[in-house]
Amino acid sequence: TQRVENSSLADPKVMVSTVVQVAYGSDMDTLMPALAAEVARVPRVLDTPGPVVHLTSFAADGLELTVNFWIVDPENGLGSVRSDVNLTILHHLNAQRVEIPYPQRVLHQVQG
Repeated sequence: TQRVENSSLADPKVMVSTVVQVAYGSDMDTLMPALAAEVARVPRVLDTPGPVVHLTSFAADGLELTVNFWIVDPENGLGSVRSDVNLTILHHLNAQRVEIPYPQRVLHQVQG
């Protein structure tokens, strides 16, 4: 027999994700690194590994971005840090006048 050690308990870092959609036509080359830099300023978010932003989907209403970031204190809850990150993202998008799309549907009326 050999000793088995669970290394996942030795490293308290946890990755957390959030998703946001932005309008088609948004400048991804500028926006994605800027969002990562803004999220890095949130107090509980770790510098190493730093936040990353990925374009994860071409959704019906906009471009879907997934923001991954790491924290070291999951015992303090994930909801509050995710909220802080979401507010940071929202403030940045508003300041840069990047549109967050909302669902738009076309209705066809058939007369008959």
